[in-house]
Amino acid sequence: MTWLPLPATAAQRDPFERVFALRANLFEAWRDFSALFWTRRLVDPVVLELCRLRVAQLLGARYPQSVRTPEALAARLPEGRVAALASWWTSDDFGETERACLRFAEQFVLDAKGITDADAAAVVGALGDSGTVAFVEALAIFDGFSRFCCSLDVGASR
Repeated sequence: MTWLPLPATAAQRDPFERVFALRANLFEAWRDFSALFWTRRLVDPVVLELCRLRVAQLLGARYPQSVRTPEALAARLPEGRVAALASWWTSDDFGETERACLRFAEQFVLDAKGITDADAAAVVGALGDSGTVAFVEALAIFDGFSRFCCSLDVGASR
C-alpha cells in the first residue's frame, strides 16, 4: 500500500485518501480544487479521464491507473478505450479532440517545453481558450499527483 506508517484509524477505503489523510487540511483543499475540473465541464470528462490515465501510464503510477472518476463513468467511458490508451496514436478508438489532448498531455509529462505551437493550436481549436487553461491546470494536477503516488508508493501491492 505504501511505505509510510499509517495510523490504525486510517479508515478510508481509498489508498490515496489513506495516505493524503495524514495531511487532512491539504487533502480537503486538493479535493475541492480538483473537483472543479470535473464539475465545471470546460473539458469533456472522457477527454480528461483519458488524459489522466495516460499521464499515470507514462509515469508508472499504478494506483491512478486502477481507478475511474465518477464523471467519466457517468459519461460511459468504455474500458476498451482505456485498454487502447497505451497505443492511442495507432488506434481508431480516438477522435481528433482526444488525439490532440493526448498528444499535448504526453508532451506535458515528458518535456513541457517541447509542446509545439501546432500541439497548442490543436488543443485551443478543440477546447477554446478557457477550456485549454482548464485542461493544462488539470494536467498539472494529474502529473503532480501521479508522481505523488509513485513517490509514496500509493497503491503498490505489498
